[in-house]
Amino acid sequence: MAFKLIFDEATMENLIPKLSGHPIYAAPGGGLFTPGIVDILGEEGTSDRWQPGNDLTRQLVLGAEACRDVLFYINQFLDPKTRRRAINRMAVPVCSMIDVVLQLLTVTNHEEARKIRDNSWPPHDRDTYQKVARRLRKNKAHRSIRKVRNKIAAHLDSDIFTDRTTRLTPDDILAPLGDCLILLMLSINYPSEWFCWIRPVGLLEDKQHLVVETMYSYPLCIRWISDLEGHVKDVDSMMIAADPRHELQEPIMETVGTYNSLIKAVNSQLAPIYMIPTKDLLPGERRGPATSYSDGKGVEPSQEELILAKTSPT
Repeated sequence: MAFKLIFDEATMENLIPKLSGHPIYAAPGGGLFTPGIVDILGEEGTSDRWQPGNDLTRQLVLGAEACRDVLFYINQFLDPKTRRRAINRMAVPVCSMIDVVLQLLTVTNHEEARKIRDNSWPPHDRDTYQKVARRLRKNKAHRSIRKVRNKIAAHLDSDIFTDRTTRLTPDDILAPLGDCLILLMLSINYPSEWFCWIRPVGLLEDKQHLVVETMYSYPLCIRWISDLEGHVKDVDSMMIAADPRHELQEPIMETVGTYNSLIKAVNSQLAPIYMIPTKDLLPGERRGPATSYSDGKGVEPSQEELILAKTSPT
């Protein structure tokens, strides 16, 4: 179930004084509040998790989910005996990732987003984003991947015995996978207020009001009281909370490491994805944070500013 809050003008006029004078709480022990990210394929009843509240956040979460699906087939891909079947099976999550990232590019294809990339992203990241986005849109191999994906999805289709199934090469899968990973990692670095999160907490004892939390700008989490239809009635509390994007980084970064391992295993000519700390660049190039990957281990953005160093060739 998708949750939303409805704010009307009168409600905001009443709540603004409360918001401006409301104390801000920390989690027990003084740390950040960390309720986690919703797992799309997880167990039922996990409603106490952050869910995406706008298109940008939604596509980023779906991209991380596609990464988890890619990781599921890694062992089979690395084994030459099962590699062909694994390549075909990976067409499903890779095709989904392509669709998600292309939608992500559409969501951020406006003047304000371009200004942010031009003014606050490191030059290498900005140029790489433009180059890789252009390449992903033009990649004709998507048709072959989609054709195989559709055949797998229709596994009881009798035409599979008469129609020749497209034979995918490792690079057919790995090239768009690498491009998608680069764009996902860079997209994480838009300002935190561009990502909107919502978390249903539960019903009040009167069974007539909901408790819902939102995060519109890290690190502030606001707990609202609404009616059963989502109309906001009051503010309950404000807390400092961890940025949910950090949890999305884990599967994305792990998939980057896997991508580097796979191109090495199949002797691909595709270049690995590397990240280098901005402190290793010229002073004039140290402009802003970017997601990292180095030697197979993820680095949190808060630890060090980083910049995309190398991507697959044009």
